[in-house]
Amino acid sequence: MNKTNLILAFSLMWFSFSYGQQKDTIYGKVKSIREKVIFLTERENPRLFEIDGDYGHSGFMGPKSTISRFKNIWYTTNFCYYINYERHFDENGLLIKDIWYDKKDSLENYYRYEYDKKDRLVRKIDSLYDLVYIDTHYYEGDRHETIISQNSDLDFYNYRYKRYNENGKLIRQKRIDEYGAIDEYIFKYNDNGKLLYRIYKNPNSYRKIGERSWSWGVQDTIGNIYKDLINKYDESNRLIERKTYGLNSDGDHKGTKLGEHTIYNYKNNNLIQEIRGYSSDRPYYTNYEYDKENRLKKKFYYTEKESNTRRVEKYDYKDDKIRLLEYTEEDWTSKELRTYKIEFNYKYDDIGNWNEIVKKVDGKKLYKWIRQIEYYK
Repeated sequence: MNKTNLILAFSLMWFSFSYGQQKDTIYGKVKSIREKVIFLTERENPRLFEIDGDYGHSGFMGPKSTISRFKNIWYTTNFCYYINYERHFDENGLLIKDIWYDKKDSLENYYRYEYDKKDRLVRKIDSLYDLVYIDTHYYEGDRHETIISQNSDLDFYNYRYKRYNENGKLIRQKRIDEYGAIDEYIFKYNDNGKLLYRIYKNPNSYRKIGERSWSWGVQDTIGNIYKDLINKYDESNRLIERKTYGLNSDGDHKGTKLGEHTIYNYKNNNLIQEIRGYSSDRPYYTNYEYDKENRLKKKFYYTEKESNTRRVEKYDYKDDKIRLLEYTEEDWTSKELRTYKIEFNYKYDDIGNWNEIVKKVDGKKLYKWIRQIEYYK
């Protein structure tokens, strides 16, 4: 995979639902988990530039995004992203420490979490050596939450307020940054608890400053209020259409403009197609096919028909684990399709949780994902 293909592949991965991402149920009462990937040859995770760090061009993006990206790339492509962390849990299963490392096992980031008697998060401490960010959560009953984020050394501060309804759904969110700008969202749901639309009070706006120039930012205290997200559902309460909007940046810069428009098609309760487009681009397709057990067996991209596609993923399973992946992509330079045969070999501990997965590409062992789990007795 060359660098241009790599950029495209990374961007496309964020377009899809998590359909087909292998479920990873962990059995037992876990005390700690240590996970990392080992490169078995000189071929490591791709970097766009020589100055890129161990976590690639985007750098370390936080635990949630890093784990999601790693798993997606691991199971859907012929290459590998990077992961190296350990997590500690209390006896209630709550995460209390999240420690991340680079390829030399030096500290990348360190998170600590504290909870109240109701197991609600009250403090998150994000630290790297002497740089410390603290999020402190305050609760008023079950419907009001205030979060204050700060770093005193950098004079960084912001305030967030969240309000929930009787069902625990977020209905209002407000954020005040260190400059006093206020972003506010209001969430509206249908009778089944699905989000219908979101109202955004945007503090920013455009202001004309010359014959052809416009400035962007907080111009006054009025701001702009509009629906920035609208969802539509079918009779089975499945999401079938999503639209996002932003302020119009063209012409007279008035009103809002459609940003992203996505249509979801289903068959037998399975998502079979996503059609995604932007106001100025042609639509982009992601197509899904399933086996008799409703497991994803094929996914192809770009166009509605597989005969015109530029990327295909075909899956085969054993014991509900992905064992084989046939990955085909179009080379950006030659425009020819190339197919890779990928095999996943698993080992398990005494509890039945996997503790090693070796990824072979075209018969060669390239990557090993290891996991050590400590259990409460």
